[in-house]
Amino acid sequence: MSAEPRSRLALYLALGYTLLILYASLAPFSGWRDPGQSPFDFLREPWPRYVAVFDIAVNVLAYVPFGMLVAAAVLPGRTALSAGIAGFVAGVALSFAMECAQGFLPSRIASRLDLVTNMAGAGIGAWIGAHAGSVPRVVRALAEFRQRWFLPGGTIDLGIALIGLWLFSQLDPSLPLLGIVFFSDGVQAQLAGIVGGTTHRLLGPISVAMNLVSLGLLLTLVMRSKRAALAALALLVSVAALTKLIAASLLLRSEAAFLWVSREVVWAIIAGMLFVGAGWTLPRASIRTLCAVSLVCAIALSVLRPGEAQSFLSLRLFRWNDLQLVHYTGLSATVAEGWPYAALLYLALLWRRDRVLV
Repeated sequence: MSAEPRSRLALYLALGYTLLILYASLAPFSGWRDPGQSPFDFLREPWPRYVAVFDIAVNVLAYVPFGMLVAAAVLPGRTALSAGIAGFVAGVALSFAMECAQGFLPSRIASRLDLVTNMAGAGIGAWIGAHAGSVPRVVRALAEFRQRWFLPGGTIDLGIALIGLWLFSQLDPSLPLLGIVFFSDGVQAQLAGIVGGTTHRLLGPISVAMNLVSLGLLLTLVMRSKRAALAALALLVSVAALTKLIAASLLLRSEAAFLWVSREVVWAIIAGMLFVGAGWTLPRASIRTLCAVSLVCAIALSVLRPGEAQSFLSLRLFRWNDLQLVHYTGLSATVAEGWPYAALLYLALLWRRDRVLV
């Protein structure tokens, strides 16, 4: 019996996280100009007189997953030391490139402090990723979990990474659960300055249900058991809701702490779960087709929704008016809106995989 091929999940996650860092570092990607000086001049500038602890923490934590994922992707077949060095060097190189590029953007400021804190985060993450292999029980448990619950193959690893990207898009408390939902009458409309109508109240829950059905059917396509896929869907939604609740209580003002959820959203989640459960009896090809249809519907609803309801909550609803929050909310909204397109492309890869296996 041949050994199961090495998983590429860490590599896919590292590549996806690199894209997130690129967006967070260079958005809004406009106004590029020649700074009239060397892009390396920020290395010679004095240290800032006033430093925000929040900014330091964000800059360190942002690069911990990157260093960890790169080290984990490099680790198989190499020593922990070489994997850790690879993760750290990759983090330093990426952060240095981002700081140099920010010198060409008028809305961004290159900073030596950002580079140092990013290096610290990459180093911490690289150490964690490199030494994960020295804990056999942890590695064995993760490998067994991957093999037991998910189908084999690199294409499935890419699907797991895509599901992780969906979860990331749900972590921002300023965005409603399972997508950007239309504001209806009540506190949401009052705070956002939007008067909701019948169309808003109907299209919002439909959008939530379509997003949930897309995710649930995608889980059904990558997991070995349809029953396990439904349980995983319930777990992902619960984790997203709990994370939003904790983040909202810490970041949002009290009057905005529950804007991410509503009664319509709850009913839409229940309907979506029932629809995914009903898909157990369908063959794999039909599930793949239904998943594509639900994704197209979600994209169509995102195009149809009124422009004023598309934006995330105003920064005035946060406890702190920090530039890092602006970048994070913009990144989360972009990932949430781009995820259905990425999922459609992934379905095409799944279709090719299934044709080969038939």
